[in-house]
Amino acid sequence: MQVTVECCGVASRIAGAERLAVALPEAATVLDLFEVLAERSTEMAELLSRCACARGDAIVPRGTVLADGDELAVLPPVAGG
Repeated sequence: MQVTVECCGVASRIAGAERLAVALPEAATVLDLFEVLAERSTEMAELLSRCACARGDAIVPRGTVLADGDELAVLPPVAGG
C-alpha cells in the first residue's frame, strides 16, 4: 500500500521534502511507518521518537493500522512562550 506523509516543521528539513510517498506492507501501523522513515537517517530516527502522527484532524497512536491512500502528518514537538 502507499501512504502520503506531510513532514511538518523540522521534519521537512531532515527528510529533504515536505511530502513523501511511502510504500508499506498491508496492515502496516504508524509504528511501521515511523520505522521506515527512521531508516533515512539517525537524525530522523531521533526526531521521530518525539513526534506525533495525525490522520485527518486526529492524532493517532503508533499502533493505528493504516490504509492504502492514507494522508498522514508527522508533527514534531514545538515550544512557545
